[in-house]
Amino acid sequence: MSKVIVVGGGPTGLATAMLLAKRGVEVVVLDREAPAPMEVDDLWENWERRSVAQFHQVHYLQPAAHAQLAAHLPEVLEHMATAGVEEFNVPELQARHMLAGDKDVDLSRFVTRTSCRRPFMEFGFVAAARACPGVEIKSASPVTELVVGPEVMKGVPHVVGVKTENGDAYYGDVIIDTSGRRTALPALIASVGGVASSEHVSDFGFVYNTRYYKGDSIPEYLGDNLAAVGSISLLTMPGDHGHWSATIYHSPQDKAMRKVRDPEVFERVIRSMPLHAQWIDGEPVSDVNSMAASANTVRDFFVDGRPSATGLVPIGDAWGFTNPSLGRGICLGLKHALRLADPIVANLDRPASLAEAWFQETQSDAQIWHTATVDIEKSRAAEVDALRQGLPDPFDPSDVATAIGRAFASASHYDLEVKAWYNEIAGCYALAMEVISRPGVMERILEVAAAHPEYQTPGPNREELERLLT
Repeated sequence: MSKVIVVGGGPTGLATAMLLAKRGVEVVVLDREAPAPMEVDDLWENWERRSVAQFHQVHYLQPAAHAQLAAHLPEVLEHMATAGVEEFNVPELQARHMLAGDKDVDLSRFVTRTSCRRPFMEFGFVAAARACPGVEIKSASPVTELVVGPEVMKGVPHVVGVKTENGDAYYGDVIIDTSGRRTALPALIASVGGVASSEHVSDFGFVYNTRYYKGDSIPEYLGDNLAAVGSISLLTMPGDHGHWSATIYHSPQDKAMRKVRDPEVFERVIRSMPLHAQWIDGEPVSDVNSMAASANTVRDFFVDGRPSATGLVPIGDAWGFTNPSLGRGICLGLKHALRLADPIVANLDRPASLAEAWFQETQSDAQIWHTATVDIEKSRAAEVDALRQGLPDPFDPSDVATAIGRAFASASHYDLEVKAWYNEIAGCYALAMEVISRPGVMERILEVAAAHPEYQTPGPNREELERLLT
């Protein structure tokens, strides 16, 4: 029976393991962390993933990821439900308050099941993998060394196994790296003679500040769940067992915004946003947790038409990751895993072909999604930076792509059909150009945008924000 070693026991790694096991492959998952608790009641207080800095920060499962799981790994969603993670549909909740548009537009595909308290969502992957035939999870097993065998491509190391910190060795037809943005494997490849993976970084980082609340019912969605409010953004997220969260994003250069780490200042800022003030009406159950988000990064594992190593396949954040402010990480990791599951199985005994298949699939899908996500971040970062410094809006009307994007975002607040199209992009179902190029879509967007004022989330301008901070 074919055997695969998956390095990394996060959502992408466990999903990859289950997808391969369902295709008849024996899989061993090596996770550097201690095992997850068995009981739901222990998840928040007693589960630590020290290599995942954002593990106790807010996280979102995009609707497209929910749909992928429903189609391929429904047991993950079932275990999330058991852990208390409920379904919700933000566009449907927002549509109740829209004053215009066709009320018969179907928004059902934008349902998701996610918790702002990430351990409860991630537990769905762990519980499903534990019960999956053909998957074995080895916890507390950080990989420290690659084992190489005879080359299958001249001058390229061929990886046949790994060794862990405690000296155990594991061998497989393929080694899959899903150990995330902090993966050690590029350095390990270099240590066995492979070409060191260079990184391409787009540093549009944000700092996010989250506070958790609890109450009898989740607050009402009157505005966007991710709302741009001048030089800051606000994310409001439901959770599990009556919990929810509010998160303020700001630029790392915005020193004045450091004051939102004070709970009183944090709530004063959100209270100034009339469509979102209800999200701090519950019982606070945490301080304001702050974290600087990582830059967008892609690693080269294919240089001058040759892989850094054969027998080794990076998936998800181990290959490339995006700033978590858009909540796309798990979704893009799942997309990558689903694209590669069949090519991996088809090329288990053909490592050179597998390396080429990985490169082609990654470039034709994962790279495109990564670039699109970075473009969104780049546009928002420029806007935030200008508003923070009191400079004019950097928007150039001659920039057609940005002009259409702004018209699209604004029109989505006035027309449900446009809202559905917009959420295909926001929810990771489709890329912007796929949607806009459909017959009649561009015309409808521009028609609705021209008929209404440009939408802006009600909230403080920069001068008012700075007064709130002091």
